[in-house]
Amino acid sequence: MQEHKFEELRKQYDFSCGYCGVTEMDTGGLLTVDHFKPRSLGGDDSENNLVYACIKCNQYKWRYWPSAEQSSRQYRILHPLLDDVGEHLIQNRQTGILESLSETGRFHIALLRLNRPQLIKHRLNRMILYISAQQQQVVEQQIVELKKTIETQEGYIATLEARLRLHKSW
Repeated sequence: MQEHKFEELRKQYDFSCGYCGVTEMDTGGLLTVDHFKPRSLGGDDSENNLVYACIKCNQYKWRYWPSAEQSSRQYRILHPLLDDVGEHLIQNRQTGILESLSETGRFHIALLRLNRPQLIKHRLNRMILYISAQQQQVVEQQIVELKKTIETQEGYIATLEARLRLHKSW
């Protein structure tokens, strides 16, 4: 694969696995290129047939391509850019487990083993970071509001002290 095409693919997938979402930073290195429809089964190197994937998802998917019978039973892998993945699976925010919303989602999760313990832990850690960032924003906004309140109160105190001095001078 051409270097330029590989770099474009990485950017297109935001340097993350199209299937499980782990990033290059999470893995400490580059990910792999998966041929959504395997070349051995007629797939090519076109942009829509390439998925940036971690090595585990690429291994679990391997050369899978649904037969006519499997397709009729909705046993297929979701394409990260071409399918609306949210129609087929959802993340349980409390457990970090991916839950299926369709037969395709159930199959996709099972074949790629998207509920392996390491991914569940990864999703929970990401959720903790997200919640922490939100809480930090709330606290920072509260600090700004408290500083404004303090400034207003200091203004009132200064006014009262000035009136008190004026009153004592009478």
